Amino acid sequence: MKDEIIDFLAGELDMEGNVEFEFRELYGFTFVFQKWFLTYEEKYSSAEIKPVGIIYEENGEYYLVPLDETIEIDAIIKEFVSTCLK
Repeated sequence: MKDEIIDFLAGELDMEGNVEFEFRELYGFTFVFQKWFLTYEEKYSSAEIKPVGIIYEENGEYYLVPLDETIEIDAIIKEFVSTCLK
């Protein structure tokens, strides 16, 4: 529902939604935060930051524990590999 409203507003107004992931390491765990920004006429109109998962390493393999069922796991993995595992 939220995406449908944003798509409608983006079509009618000069609005744009942007999703980013941020990774913070603490005590051997990597916490994943989803940052969502809504811009209107190139100014921030709304923002949301929420924790969406925890990544940990065990026996040389990485595991993702999602905290939210609605997140895009593939997008998190792709971003984690490109930013943290270079």
